[in-house]
Amino acid sequence: MSKKYLGVAVFGFIVIVLAVMLITGYNGLVNLDEDIQAKYSQVENRLQERHDKIGQILGAVSGLQEHAETIYNAITAARAAYSAASSMDELIEADAAEAAAFTQLLVVVEDNPLITANAGYYALIDEISAMESALSVARRDYNEAVQDYNASIRRFPRVLYASMFGFERDYDYWKLNDGADEVPVIDFE
Repeated sequence: MSKKYLGVAVFGFIVIVLAVMLITGYNGLVNLDEDIQAKYSQVENRLQERHDKIGQILGAVSGLQEHAETIYNAITAARAAYSAASSMDELIEADAAEAAAFTQLLVVVEDNPLITANAGYYALIDEISAMESALSVARRDYNEAVQDYNASIRRFPRVLYASMFGFERDYDYWKLNDGADEVPVIDFE
């Protein structure tokens, strides 16, 4: 075999290795990006579930006339913000508003013994508690997927693939709702 053929073979081998690396890197970024989209959809599903359950609990406690207007207005505004959300920041704000409105509703309900004696109320509260836990898990899973993607996109040679193929440079994490890091005070007086 001559040097010419050896040079062509080496060049061909290098091209094949680079092509395999490029394809593997690109496909890896696609998989990570799709994982983020799937996890984001799960968060949206859990938010929708909470949104629907809050409507159900409002029906169960509709006898709270003196506080109903304030609570209904807060929940209606939060639900409208949720429905109109078109970006992750807007969705996070709507999530925080809905959580605050629901907390306000629970405070009023806890002060009304006629409602808290209702077994249906307790069943809804249990469902909402489980749903909030599932929402927390969905947010955590989303943030883990974002972490994996963001770390991967910064590593060599994927940083090159990301630039070449126009992948998102850095996804945002799901942020903690304002006040969520404060421990609530429970007073049994």
